Amino acid sequence: MTSRHLVHLAESLETVRADTFVGRTEELNAVRAALGAGETAPSVFFFHGPGGIGKTALLQRIGAEARLHKRTVYQVRGCPGEATSASLAQAQAISDDPGGLLLVDGVERYPKIEEWLAEGILPQLPVGALAVIVARLPPASAWHLDLGWSRALVVRRLGPLLPGEAARYLQSAGVPTAWHEDVLGFARGYPLALGLAAAAVREGQHSRGRQLTPPLARQLLDRIVGELPSPAHRQALEVCAHAWTTDESLLRAVLPEDASSAFDWLRRLPYVESGANGVHPWELIREVIDSDHRWRDRTGYETTHGKIRRHLVEQARSATTTAVIPATLALTYLHRHNGFVSRFITWKSPDGVHEDTYRPSDRGAVLSLIEVAEGAESAHIAAFWLDRQPAAFRVYRRDGEAVAVAAWLRLSLPLDEEVARDPVTAACWRHARSRRPLRSGEHLAIARYMVAPDAYQRPSPVMDLMIHRILAEFIHGEKLAWSFVVMAESPFWQRLMTYIDQRPLVQPVSVGEHHYTVYAHDWRTVSVQRWLEVSGLVELEGPVAQPAAAAESAPGPLAVLTREQFGLAVREALNAWHRRGHLADNPLTRSRLVSGRPENDPVAAVREVITDAVDALGADPDAAAWHRAVAATFMRGATTREARARRLGVSLSTYRRHLARGMERLIEDLWNQELRGADTPQR
Repeated sequence: MTSRHLVHLAESLETVRADTFVGRTEELNAVRAALGAGETAPSVFFFHGPGGIGKTALLQRIGAEARLHKRTVYQVRGCPGEATSASLAQAQAISDDPGGLLLVDGVERYPKIEEWLAEGILPQLPVGALAVIVARLPPASAWHLDLGWSRALVVRRLGPLLPGEAARYLQSAGVPTAWHEDVLGFARGYPLALGLAAAAVREGQHSRGRQLTPPLARQLLDRIVGELPSPAHRQALEVCAHAWTTDESLLRAVLPEDASSAFDWLRRLPYVESGANGVHPWELIREVIDSDHRWRDRTGYETTHGKIRRHLVEQARSATTTAVIPATLALTYLHRHNGFVSRFITWKSPDGVHEDTYRPSDRGAVLSLIEVAEGAESAHIAAFWLDRQPAAFRVYRRDGEAVAVAAWLRLSLPLDEEVARDPVTAACWRHARSRRPLRSGEHLAIARYMVAPDAYQRPSPVMDLMIHRILAEFIHGEKLAWSFVVMAESPFWQRLMTYIDQRPLVQPVSVGEHHYTVYAHDWRTVSVQRWLEVSGLVELEGPVAQPAAAAESAPGPLAVLTREQFGLAVREALNAWHRRGHLADNPLTRSRLVSGRPENDPVAAVREVITDAVDALGADPDAAAWHRAVAATFMRGATTREARARRLGVSLSTYRRHLARGMERLIEDLWNQELRGADTPQR
């Protein structure tokens, strides 16, 4: 092969690299500015990032531009085990070249080369010369501690390409436009992944649907992760890839003996970020490690998942104050792996938005947000609830400004004013009373006004916060009997609601011109513990939506009676006391009075509950005469009013008066039980 051919090929390769290079605009502009700025500019640029992020490509681009401007380029490069004396000699030669550019690739390949550069070569750079270094890890802390380097050194971390840049790369690599969405979704802007996927498409080996094949995963792991120090380090990395965020306590739940050292190692990896709640890998790295683990060792994968899940359930149930939402997000992230829940939850940073309590000064902004999204009537009802339950409202702020709002109303009694004012509240109470009414001390809750006008009830980071506030209330709700989630009428959310065992009411509810679907859950039928247990069964498998739990019992609809209808039913039951067939048709047999009682015989249950109430009258000295009148009339067989009066030793008019007062008191006591539960104390 001739020298001319070699030169020609090198030029051709450089031309192709230049034509296909995309992105890194900020880094290139910074270097270009320094090349032309003289002694006031930085002398050293240090770009770092994990393998496959495009460090070498950037270095080649910088070198090519320098050569076009007739600058001499000195290079230090090589692989472990290769002789590097020639490269190091080039580095030393730049000390005599004010127009020189020193490029150093892969500092981590050379023992102590960073120290040699910082202390020996780089301080000898003449004014006008420039050094660009790329490495997997950032420079040693000694560089930062030396104030002399504060103006001369620029350190930047290289991240994935922006979506537009990645698309231009695919176009320049000859990938058909029809494949772009799949490849971009898989590669997430990671240059190495883009290159491998582009080659696979050209060779007909890449499948649709953003699938990460085992061979492709292996190539990425080899280039990005490389050899790991030990099995414990591998397991720590697998935990980090599987969980939303990882801290030492999570690692301790999976590998208790190595948690501290493993966490310290994780936080130093070039593809692992540190955040408020721990560390997490870049998304492509996460996907590659997790999918490879699942493919390589399914049993081990499920074991790791189970250990992580048990820890996160405990964290979610014990979290308080500001830790509640992150703990709930971490728990739901386990559902990401089944491919279904990720259609509804983004698990992305909310771009500076945070949840906060409602303040009186927020009133105007909150009502305006609701009116824009849901209309004037909904805003009027929100004003009503702001007056009654201001603490129920959560405000989502960006830079102090309210940008979204949601509410979690807690109700213990169906107060007439609330039911009359709010059709949603009325529908929730109707459903609860017809299915399984509240007992004493219990409450129902209504999730209302999930309003983020920029993405109203569509998947978004702010909607994530609202949904996870609701889930946290589910988990932490004490004496929560029923929960209701109110969503704008749309089929979109129904599959997710079914998946988490929230069942739609039969009829939508209208507020002004807007229509809403209300989703209900009875937490006494399916407890939080059971709900969490069964939700774990679908975390990995999906993507078909399925209920998180089946009811432990399936009571039929209860009779919903007005106060007048209830009183009439009590009187009819007493009049039919000795006629079982008539009692069986009484609506009290389908009322809350008898729901949940151990008797399988509703007639016997009605008789028992009324007998208990009559006996309670007798236990009250002030009502003893009323008790005797009621018992003699309905339970002791005297046939005429006169005979009952004689048996009681009172006049007929006194008997009538005692019976009337006794019936009023009996019906009132039973009505209180119907509304509040069987354990309501008798007066």
